[in-house]
Amino acid sequence: MEQLLTYAQETGQESSGPSLVWYIIMAIGLWKMFEKAGIEGWAGFIPFYNQYKLCEAVMNDPWYWVRKFAVIIPVIGWIMYLYFDFQIGKATAKAYGQSENWAWGYLFLGPVFYCITGFSSQYSYYGPYGSGDTRTGAARQAKTVDFDVVKNQPQPKVEPKVEPVAKPAESDVEFDFNQDNISE
Repeated sequence: MEQLLTYAQETGQESSGPSLVWYIIMAIGLWKMFEKAGIEGWAGFIPFYNQYKLCEAVMNDPWYWVRKFAVIIPVIGWIMYLYFDFQIGKATAKAYGQSENWAWGYLFLGPVFYCITGFSSQYSYYGPYGSGDTRTGAARQAKTVDFDVVKNQPQPKVEPKVEPVAKPAESDVEFDFNQDNISE
């Protein structure tokens, strides 16, 4: 038992660095997102409070994030956690004028997608579930990337245009490349 506690203490100290960096990136992204939503930016740095404010801004239900505590239930808790986090991601995507596919990014790479949404001028805040989004379907589509697969058609072969080469002008200077005329 003593060895197990020693191992936990040693690994806990080594792995806290990347977790701290990951949290700081998330907080910076949330800070910029909150500013777009008219919420004070510092709220992105406060644990739990940032989730409260995010759910309030994107779902109009500030206590929705508490459902993620279902993770304490063995096995099924992780599935429930992923489901609830995915729902928050979908609401966030809609609130900032993105397609629902962005929910996968918020689920698996949240801090990165928070920074993209917060720092990009392409995304604006439209209210909970995108309720204030009055753009037309075409305007909404213009802000998304379409990855259609297109079959390449063979292009007609174009022959290069060859222009005649002009003769160089004759010169008054003569060059003699004979080695016999070289004086030493």
